[in-house]
Amino acid sequence: MNEIIRTKNLCKCYKETTALNNLSLHIPQGSIYGLIGNNGAGKTTLMRILADLQRQSSGTVVKSSNIKIGAIIETPALYPTLSARGNLMYQLKICGYPSKEIKPKISELLKLVHLKDTRKMVMNYSLGMKQRLGLAMALVGDPDFLILDEPLNGLDPEGIKDFRSIIARLNEEFGVTIMISSHILSELQKVANHYGFLKNGVLIQEISSSEIADTDLEAFYFKNFL
Repeated sequence: MNEIIRTKNLCKCYKETTALNNLSLHIPQGSIYGLIGNNGAGKTTLMRILADLQRQSSGTVVKSSNIKIGAIIETPALYPTLSARGNLMYQLKICGYPSKEIKPKISELLKLVHLKDTRKMVMNYSLGMKQRLGLAMALVGDPDFLILDEPLNGLDPEGIKDFRSIIARLNEEFGVTIMISSHILSELQKVANHYGFLKNGVLIQEISSSEIADTDLEAFYFKNFL
């Protein structure tokens, strides 16, 4: 299977701390790759490097040619005093969209992420609405590879189910390869088809969902990695 992105011997050090240690990762094109690890395992650092928001200390990142990357890492970068439409309009203008294409694109993105009531200021949005808008912002550039850092955090069960369906649609209908981290392993197992397990900055194992098809992901994780 072709890989959309991979790393080789990736390391990231902060003074006396090693956040990533000799990490070689392989993300198949067209996959939904679940990145699993406890707090401090190095997940966010890895995602920031893959999204070109941070540089590694050593090692290499190899990407498919002309790859476009979108990301929500930590808190979505939103303008609280603008509406959803205002945020998207600003982002589209930055990305150089022709003026006549901006309004149709905004409507397309809002429909895709199931975001309604879009004219009030973002500061008045629920967490779920902010997550949907953050996803829409990450999709502005029509990415081939989408990075989602704990997007299910704080969502209620209905919000989690809806967000999961959006992720599946992006992958199945639009062919977007997705890396997603989550501590809610029962939900991650419903959408991901490949997994990478991080511990103390080390990639312990990569597997496909078919290799643990009859196994509860949470039970597998606790048995093998804690």
